Amino acid sequence: MLRKMMIMFGVCISLVICTFFILQWDVKSGYKDYTNEHGMIKTPVYHGDLTLFPEGDSLYKSLFQDIKEAENYIYIHFFIIRDDPVSLNFLSLLQKKAENGIDVMLSVDRIGGKEINRKIINHLEASGVHFTFSRKTGITHPFYRMNHRNHRKLVIIDGRVSYLGGFNMGEEYLGQDKRFGYWRDYHLRIAGEGAYEVEEQFLKDWEEDTGQKRPPKKHQPLRTDGSEYRLFFSTGGEWEKELLSLIRSARKQLVIATPYFIPNNEMMDALIDARKNGVKVEILVPDHTDAWFTKPPSYPKTEKLLNRGVDIYLYTKGFFHGKVMLIDGKTANISTANWDPRSFYLNDEASCLIYDTEVIKTISAEIEEDKKNSRKLNEAIIKEIPSWERSFMKTPEWIYYYF
Repeated sequence: MLRKMMIMFGVCISLVICTFFILQWDVKSGYKDYTNEHGMIKTPVYHGDLTLFPEGDSLYKSLFQDIKEAENYIYIHFFIIRDDPVSLNFLSLLQKKAENGIDVMLSVDRIGGKEINRKIINHLEASGVHFTFSRKTGITHPFYRMNHRNHRKLVIIDGRVSYLGGFNMGEEYLGQDKRFGYWRDYHLRIAGEGAYEVEEQFLKDWEEDTGQKRPPKKHQPLRTDGSEYRLFFSTGGEWEKELLSLIRSARKQLVIATPYFIPNNEMMDALIDARKNGVKVEILVPDHTDAWFTKPPSYPKTEKLLNRGVDIYLYTKGFFHGKVMLIDGKTANISTANWDPRSFYLNDEASCLIYDTEVIKTISAEIEEDKKNSRKLNEAIIKEIPSWERSFMKTPEWIYYYF
């Protein structure tokens, strides 16, 4: 009997190991195939009017007003759209615009949009809204495709206004979910010539998800004044290389704000080297997260950086979800990408590098306010980490690629 049990146990272990290797092969192979055909897009430097939104209420007011004023077309992709009052209000607004002859295209990630049911879709399509789920699963590389998500949040209206950043569509982004409380995020409204690039990326994603090829609309002549910025659309490790370059360019100050902080060894070395070279390095993360499993792998990294003289702030006012980077007061990054392997290797992301000093001052002032609403990490706080969380601190790296 014991011998049979040992054999069965060995068979089970072998199956688990084989399954693991098959899944890992599928992800690596799928990643290679996809990124070979989808390299990072780095646009020229454009000029435009940039508006920062660190709170959902002001963002939604601006976005809804722009939607109401749309005269020709509205293209939108969110990673998450809920089935709640604010989301249904948003969808109703899109339906009204479509009924009035405006070309409305709406995309939501297949996983993030799981609350959008067939009844909602039928109402949208009956009103004339073109709808699709993005990054659907398939037969080829199924495990990779299940994990490969479109994490971009893109809005384009009439080729004149675009939005990108950390917010999605739902009541939690207004601070109305008791689990999170006040929701802090960073989102950009971009009025100007770069909207064409956002539109092109949206339409590329739309074609990939639906097979429908649609050319970009004709735009008005490009403007040449306003804030300087450039856009990045990434899938895979090229965005990580861009961030490494930004870290290494810092001479005085480097600020990183992110909801999930799990950098790899190369990025850790770059941060430590920056500190050795006299750069003031500050990292801001939430004290309480919406995904507990992302925190234990980050503890050894934040503790190591703390011991190297990096200042680490734990946001306590509510939940911090912004993706921000500041370099020497000369460059800022507002992004959809987190500082974790999923954003670096598995997700489609969008980022905006800003070179306008006045806009950067505005972003810096908001980050300073966030730091005031935080507590600084120290050894006493580290000692308070519960034992059950400590048990997950040595999570193998290949596992948290899928967090």
